[in-house]
Amino acid sequence: MKSFFKILLSTTIFLIATSANALLIEISDNADFDGVLGTVKTADDSGIEGYADITVSLGDWIINSVTGLSNPILGDDYTDVLHLDSLNVTGESGGTIYVRLTESGYTRYDANYIAEFGGITDGSVSFQTYVNSTLLTDSGALFGAFSGGDSGTISMTDPYSISILATITHYGAQDATSFDYEVTVPEPGTLALLGIGLLGIGLSRRRRT
Repeated sequence: MKSFFKILLSTTIFLIATSANALLIEISDNADFDGVLGTVKTADDSGIEGYADITVSLGDWIINSVTGLSNPILGDDYTDVLHLDSLNVTGESGGTIYVRLTESGYTRYDANYIAEFGGITDGSVSFQTYVNSTLLTDSGALFGAFSGGDSGTISMTDPYSISILATITHYGAQDATSFDYEVTVPEPGTLALLGIGLLGIGLSRRRRT
């Protein structure tokens, strides 16, 4: 009996370990992420599932902190959340740097998504969201203090990845950029249940009146 429970426990641990999504941060001086300054760090390096962080100097760029967060740190069983934030990215001269956060293994099909962002830059910054390699959202170029968002539907039939790409351009020495960008994908049924619940409350109130 003890050996049975040991096998069951080992199998459970194996399933949990192999089902974990892969969180990946990439920073590069090239949009194809094959530039000479490129670097990669994953959540596995930190030992915390759903967390990745980079603090590094790349050429003339100083990245004080780029952090990626996802489930289980954010979100829950009914909502997937992918969050990218950067604190004080500066450069000794003008140029462009690319920051990408990717999470794989999403399985909420035909689900609505909400993308929200905000921050401040001395140069310009733009954000794109991808499902696999397909462009989902594009903020266009943003300047100064900025905020915004987008929403829509993800229509997939197989497990997929979501990527957030931030393109930061500085025009002079000591320009700085900081931002937050978050994509939320709730379980499709949760929105339907919320709607049914609100409808039920409305009908109940009508009957009482």
